[in-house]
Amino acid sequence: MKELSKYSDYLVYVSLVGLVLAAYGAFWGNDIWLAPTQWILVSAGVVTYAIYLKLSK
Repeated sequence: MKELSKYSDYLVYVSLVGLVLAAYGAFWGNDIWLAPTQWILVSAGVVTYAIYLKLSK
């Protein structure tokens, strides 16, 4: 499991991309594949898994 903990940083960045897509959809009105609230849920799930990987050393 030690080698999986290094991927937690990448998952945090993926979560931030999801939040950027949510903000873009919310403020400019253009949905990219999902609604903004769904992007927030995806980001929350990804960052939760990133925290799990970081703590599972």
